[in-house]
Amino acid sequence: MKAIICNGIRFEKVEAVIFDKDGTLANSHQYLWHLAEKRAALIDAIVPGAKSKVLAAFGCDDPAGLMAVGTREDNINAISSLINQEKSIVRSIFSDADRLLDRKAKLTLPYPQIVELLNSLSSLKLGILSSDIEPNIRDFIEEYHLSDYFQAIVGAQSGMSKPNPKLLFLICEKLGIEPEKVIVIGDTIADTRLTPRSIGVTWGGSTIAQLDGAAAIAHHPSDIRLSHIRRM
Repeated sequence: MKAIICNGIRFEKVEAVIFDKDGTLANSHQYLWHLAEKRAALIDAIVPGAKSKVLAAFGCDDPAGLMAVGTREDNINAISSLINQEKSIVRSIFSDADRLLDRKAKLTLPYPQIVELLNSLSSLKLGILSSDIEPNIRDFIEEYHLSDYFQAIVGAQSGMSKPNPKLLFLICEKLGIEPEKVIVIGDTIADTRLTPRSIGVTWGGSTIAQLDGAAAIAHHPSDIRLSHIRRM
């Protein structure tokens, strides 16, 4: 049997680790700022003077802000209400902004020590459960040669967002692991409330107060380590 230890907290009988992506594996701050600026500028062109309030709504300085943890549909709904425009118009603007940016993967590098952490956990099954779309997740792990580490990924699902436990069950089913035998590692309350067996991380900018529900807190990837349980 194997255990995970994080700053004095021990998780027993671990068979899999499920990671969030943006803010946990990938540093998405630069990308979120560029994307928010593009979206806001395009919105300002049809709703003059809206740029500053749109940027404020996105909350790019907040690791738990709309851009960081909201799904694409969450963002569309919020901005549509804010500027009093049809969702179809906002959806079209978002698509235009996507085309004006480089690939997301190019702007979201892995955090320092992430590869070392994945190496240390490679004897377990590993997965990614993200609010990002699956093509972006695959692009990220392929861009940085991480594909071999992960046996399953689950991206944004229509009508569901973290911490809906159905998402945890979905990725556990893909991994072939029971939910009580996994650890979830993430940088927001949406991750830490997926399961009592969760580790909240602060290396992406989140504070401990933003990680309610986490059983343990990691400030650096090296705070998380695998321990083999010796049988007597």
